[in-house]
Amino acid sequence: MKLNKLFGIIGSVHVPSSLIAAQAGTDGGSPAEKRLEWLRSQLIGRDLQFDTCFGKRLLTYADHTASGRCLRYIEEYITQQVLPFYGNSHTSDSSCGEKTTRMVHEAREYIRRCVGACPEDALIFCGSGATAAIKRLQEVMGIAVPANLRSQVIENLREEERWVVFVGPFEHHSNLLSWRQSIAEVVEIGIDADGLVDMEALELQLASMKYSNRPKLGSFSACSNVTGIIADTRALSRLLHKYGAYACFDFATSGPYVEIDMRSREEEGYDAIFLSPHKFPGGPGSPGILVMHEALYKLRSFPPLPVEVVSLLMLMDSMPRGYGVLQRHQEREDAGTPPIIQEIRAALAFWVKETVGYEPIDLHETIYMKMAMGRLLAKPRIQVLGNLKAKRLAILSFLVFSVTNRCMAGLWPNLLNDLFRIQGRRLRLCWSIWPNLLGVEESLSFTFAAHRRVTTA
Repeated sequence: MKLNKLFGIIGSVHVPSSLIAAQAGTDGGSPAEKRLEWLRSQLIGRDLQFDTCFGKRLLTYADHTASGRCLRYIEEYITQQVLPFYGNSHTSDSSCGEKTTRMVHEAREYIRRCVGACPEDALIFCGSGATAAIKRLQEVMGIAVPANLRSQVIENLREEERWVVFVGPFEHHSNLLSWRQSIAEVVEIGIDADGLVDMEALELQLASMKYSNRPKLGSFSACSNVTGIIADTRALSRLLHKYGAYACFDFATSGPYVEIDMRSREEEGYDAIFLSPHKFPGGPGSPGILVMHEALYKLRSFPPLPVEVVSLLMLMDSMPRGYGVLQRHQEREDAGTPPIIQEIRAALAFWVKETVGYEPIDLHETIYMKMAMGRLLAKPRIQVLGNLKAKRLAILSFLVFSVTNRCMAGLWPNLLNDLFRIQGRRLRLCWSIWPNLLGVEESLSFTFAAHRRVTTA
């Protein structure tokens, strides 16, 4: 897609001359290098300095796994090209309404193309990240119920009606706890000797007679947000589809860096993906994204939530209750005024990713990863977590051992911040993989939890 034709309805998008020159490769350096340099120049806060005991230090933001950073280009584009024309997207009777409606449509279609969605796939914007996208999938599948009714619903379900959901060892709690809180039966798959998803264990569970006549779904992280290790999503899809299970993947971590191609109708395609565009460069403030094959959309005869007139077909004379539910999933999910600015921001974040290119991103990440690993592994008191030979993104988690072994875990990120203004974080409890990485057995983890409750009471 041409750089100035993402939103063609409002005229040419202003593209900085430096980026145009980089695309043409006319101002020295490779086009890829120039695109990356342009991207760095657009980061808001890149020149921010703080006083430390070592003097002034530039802010080094190293927490992109949690959230991306805003780009000046996107903020200016929205201010100059979107907000002046802003109007409600549920009308074409006014100029602002018509332009806004068309921009929202183009933003959605652009994202659909970026992730390789088929015409039968629904793209739904949800909340503020992948957590809401996963929850929305559970709702449209019909397996999300209020917590106080869960036991009662399960008791009244026939065994062949209850979903079985397989999850991996690298899941963020949003892709684990929410499934446990649903009416599905959750089967957790562990790691193999190489620290990867245990494919043999997964196949044994899929082939088990216990689950043979039940609807099945696998929901796996495409990349660990702790170690950066990339899962073989194609192999997982093939295995899941072999046994009639749907294949769903959480791309919240790897979405900003890798090419995503759903190919939902193919054997190694994805039936649903979850995305957090707020982790993309330029993406903060974007909504979560659920892209799913229509076969998973089970609520066609019921109004979606929230229900508004746009979701209903008013038939006051022909229906006793005065309405019918629209069957097209996109119309059903657009109740009320959608997050218009947020959706456009998400499309622009995808545009930045596509403009920079997958290969330059991969090369850039690989170079910095080798540099970081070389320095960290040379230190005997630093332990990098995870399989060091596995394919991974530039995401690192490591332990630092002091001479006395008495330093608290939170000390090191605090020192990095206070002394060098490096923005990182300690291991978080919302990461389900950390007990495996630290060699903590389940019984011991319960002991730690009990001790923590006592000491904080």
